[in-house]
Amino acid sequence: MIMVQREFRVPREHRAEFERQSREGLWPAFLHFGAPMVAFGSWGFGGPSDLFVTHTAYEDFHHWEATRAGGAMYQDEAMRAEAQAFLDVYAQRGDLVEASEAQLFELFEGVSRPQAFYRHAGQAVVPPPPTFGKGSVISERTMALETGGREEFVRLTRDVVWPWLESQGGRAIATGHNLMGASNEVTTWFAFRSYAEWHRCSRPATAHAPQAVVDAYSARAALVRHQRGRLLMIGTDFGTPV
Repeated sequence: MIMVQREFRVPREHRAEFERQSREGLWPAFLHFGAPMVAFGSWGFGGPSDLFVTHTAYEDFHHWEATRAGGAMYQDEAMRAEAQAFLDVYAQRGDLVEASEAQLFELFEGVSRPQAFYRHAGQAVVPPPPTFGKGSVISERTMALETGGREEFVRLTRDVVWPWLESQGGRAIATGHNLMGASNEVTTWFAFRSYAEWHRCSRPATAHAPQAVVDAYSARAALVRHQRGRLLMIGTDFGTPV
């Protein structure tokens, strides 16, 4: 599975309309295409706040190509008939954008939650992704790992770190590798209901986590050469509230 992270530069006077056309048009249409948009907002910390950012999952690159304007999804008459009401809503969305830039991630199986598939007309529609709603936070962290450390890093994340974070009220999204980035880097995305909850959980020892969790954090940190992070402030209520 792949995930495309795209940053949009939208003039301030068009920002509300861009979100509306996305929420009422493009993102529901893409659920019909089998490609859920799992996170939208602006960088609150660690990135420029004047950009909109989307994260959309696809089964593979063939699937991504089919969802492009003029691609196979748009050319399929039955598919268009199912999604036409949504297509009409965002027909002029591109006119609101001054520029955009995208990053392409390959998501790791068994640890990433988005469900994406190349959907055909008549098949079940992908459900709206879970969300904590507008004002919640997604922590994105990119870590350069020691040689040979990826498998253990992913295991600790999947089996120990994320289960504890979810027991504290958080929500795992994905782990993957930026195909445009360094080969030893891994990126994670994890959702929190607020900045305060992210900050509390960022230090498991002082958050009264079990010793096994504290040890897992330490073991995982030992695999990391260096890291950088950003916090995305969610800017929409699109999705299924959880």
